[in-house]
Amino acid sequence: MEISANPFAVLTLISAPAVLTNASCVLLFGTGNRYGRAIDRVHELSAMIETANGLMLTELHLRIRQLEASQQRTSLIVRALTCFYTAVAGFVSSTLISLVGAVMVSARVEHGVTLCFVIAMLTGTLGVGSLVVGAMMLVRETRFSFRILKEESKFLTDRARQRLLQNPELLPGP
Repeated sequence: MEISANPFAVLTLISAPAVLTNASCVLLFGTGNRYGRAIDRVHELSAMIETANGLMLTELHLRIRQLEASQQRTSLIVRALTCFYTAVAGFVSSTLISLVGAVMVSARVEHGVTLCFVIAMLTGTLGVGSLVVGAMMLVRETRFSFRILKEESKFLTDRARQRLLQNPELLPGP
């Protein structure tokens, strides 16, 4: 389609990668927050383990498993962040190269237009692929995090039940 026939063609070429760039940036922001919380959790668990004075052996084992899991979670988040940064770079490149190609078409410069199209498609495809892979990593990290939370909840519930059995006066009366 020629630019002169449809002035919205340039807008279409540029807006799709621009919208995807925005989506990637939103994911980057949220994932950056997750990363900060994951780092805080690693520090918190490390401190608990380091000063394990009052911890029962079972709780110490739980905290060690949680620390190992938190390190794996953090690694997944870092890899997802890398994917989202790659996606932003791909979409920005695709937008810029599409704009250069559109200017070349409107200036009736035929040499290099096909190359611009191919490079824009490749960088855009790289961006989409990176976005999908990063999102899949966050899904994995979320499931992983939920599994850790369930393990801790079970441990705390079991411990509370054990305390109630050892101290019947804590049970609610009839």
